[in-house]
Amino acid sequence: MNAATPHPSTPHPSTPHPPTPDLFAPHPWRLTRRGALGLGAGLALTPALAGCLPGDTPRGRAGASRVTIGLSAAVTTLDPMNTTSVGTDLSVLSSVYSSLVTRRPDLTIGPDAATSWRRAEPTRWRFTLHRKATFADGSPLDADAVVWNVERLLDAANALRMTSNFPSLKAARKVDRHTVDLITATPDADLLGALSFLYLLSPRWAARHQPATQAMGSGPYEITDYSPGGTVELRARDDYWGRKPAIRRVTFRITPSEPARVSGLLSGELDAVAGLDPQDLDRLRADRALRTQRLDTTRMAFIKLNTLKGPMRDVRVRRAVNYAVDKAAITASLLKNTVRPSPGQLLTDYYSGYTQGLNGYPHDPDRARALLREAGYGRGNPLKVTLRVPSGQYVAGELVVQAVAQQLSETGVSVKIDSVPFTVYMQKYLQDKAMPDMQYITQAWPTLAAGGLYGLFVSDSPYAYWDDREFTGAVAEARRTEGRAARDALYARAARRARDQAPVLFLFPQPGVSATAERLDWRARPDDWVRPADMSWKGAAG
Repeated sequence: MNAATPHPSTPHPSTPHPPTPDLFAPHPWRLTRRGALGLGAGLALTPALAGCLPGDTPRGRAGASRVTIGLSAAVTTLDPMNTTSVGTDLSVLSSVYSSLVTRRPDLTIGPDAATSWRRAEPTRWRFTLHRKATFADGSPLDADAVVWNVERLLDAANALRMTSNFPSLKAARKVDRHTVDLITATPDADLLGALSFLYLLSPRWAARHQPATQAMGSGPYEITDYSPGGTVELRARDDYWGRKPAIRRVTFRITPSEPARVSGLLSGELDAVAGLDPQDLDRLRADRALRTQRLDTTRMAFIKLNTLKGPMRDVRVRRAVNYAVDKAAITASLLKNTVRPSPGQLLTDYYSGYTQGLNGYPHDPDRARALLREAGYGRGNPLKVTLRVPSGQYVAGELVVQAVAQQLSETGVSVKIDSVPFTVYMQKYLQDKAMPDMQYITQAWPTLAAGGLYGLFVSDSPYAYWDDREFTGAVAEARRTEGRAARDALYARAARRARDQAPVLFLFPQPGVSATAERLDWRARPDDWVRPADMSWKGAAG
């Protein structure tokens, strides 16, 4: 997060808008949950949640200082520099590795391996390291280790996914054993936020092991069992140099389907699940053995449009699909008014650099039809598009896509829905560069700074599928601008450009619904992190 413009110390309260009566009237496309959502081929699935073994209950696990957390997708790598998936990969790996600084549950930046830091010069940050910080093999987490990690991150030959998150980082220089400077090419107000999810490896260990499939860090837990696509088991380190976690053993259980996650909570097999479907809120609230939490999140949901080829190259078509979809009806019917429609922005108001005063596209089917006619579509030449969604990955994603397709059909757009496993979805999106006309996606950025999330939409980003010089120029200039007012003015220009050019079908923030065993003390976060070190059992011995 931008150190000059800190986020409030506590998340803002959720204030769902009052229901509009006609939103609850029957719609021809109104959907109910099907018997089960797709599980996603290629994932190693756990057995059906048919009940708990004797003693394997929340009460039994509390007594044994254990917790079982349900994850919606598999952990794809153990290399913390080769993933940006916060809710799965990094939530697990943040328990095993340390970063220089961490983002705390109240979203402020706090110490981890670094005890203090300051900006010594506009392009130089100085970090003082914890003198007792060590990796599990006994090697020190010192300035040499930090320099090695930064060099690994910046080495283009390593092709690490995390590298693009540090566009200004130039070098790390050792001052003394416990002091290190990070050098940026230009002033970078977002550097601290980015460092909160840069996890550090042991140079000595990494020279003899494969970080993608093995792990040995300096964090509060160590991995005791892991198989790609399967359950991950953690154990608290007795020799951890920092604050000891309250819970000793952790199981991350991969549970890709929403019905299975809900069943696991109700049966007592799962103690905590984040990212639940709002349609299940009433059912979960009715169980006195569970505690539910709902909050706004930092993650925005939208349908990304491929503006580089096909019909979405035409801005009239992009605007038309925005006018064609009734976002308020979808949030009321499918998301139970847990969120409001997007005000035509790519990010939520948790972010520094958020622009006030923008308005979303209103539901106007007649305007949508007129724009489509202007673009040459209509009778004799209907607009046909493919809309891809990853199965079982996003909250109510498949139901939302069906609603969007139905509403688009009412303006003459023929939509083919392509539901694929998340691994296939990401392969086609990033590696194959084969995104269809439209795809459902949610995106967030751990720095909670506009420049980070907007970076996914600049011209040279593999995530963008949009090449807009005005937007890209405003973001690039904002990133190197030191003053907050001037920087925010540039982000506002980028926000207005994105709203006007509509590289996405703007939808809504992803709702944040979680549930835990009643005795499990855990404050759900709006930024996707699920960290067992933040959990404890009420009444358990210390």
